[in-house]
Amino acid sequence: MRFFFLLTGLLFSLLSAAHPPAAEKVLQVKVDEYGLVTVGRDTVGSDQLARYIQERLFKSYLGTGQMHDRIVFETGDSFVPEAVATVIVNEIRAGQQKALQVICLQKFNKTYEMLDKKKQSRLHKQFPVLFQPDFNPKT
Repeated sequence: MRFFFLLTGLLFSLLSAAHPPAAEKVLQVKVDEYGLVTVGRDTVGSDQLARYIQERLFKSYLGTGQMHDRIVFETGDSFVPEAVATVIVNEIRAGQQKALQVICLQKFNKTYEMLDKKKQSRLHKQFPVLFQPDFNPKT
């Protein structure tokens, strides 16, 4: 019996070492004092940000079946007017909603609102980035 537990522990540790936990996949949105928005290496106009977020999240899902873990909104070291920051946050939220609708239509041929509570709950668990309420970096 003791041997069984030792063997199980050894196998578990070998499997854990072979498959380390995946790094968190973060979609980083930055804005500077001039209102220039960058997402990763791409520069995006604030009026196109919602569409860009939706496309990035959906393409990530199509490529791997997974999605980004979270979205981080940074203002950098410079002063960004509150009105500009509010516009950017609203665009990020609109992008989340657009990505959610596209995924629901792709998977269920229904909008999110038409899904039953069980499917909605499953989507919350599978794609938490689509329901992320705030976008502050983790400290």
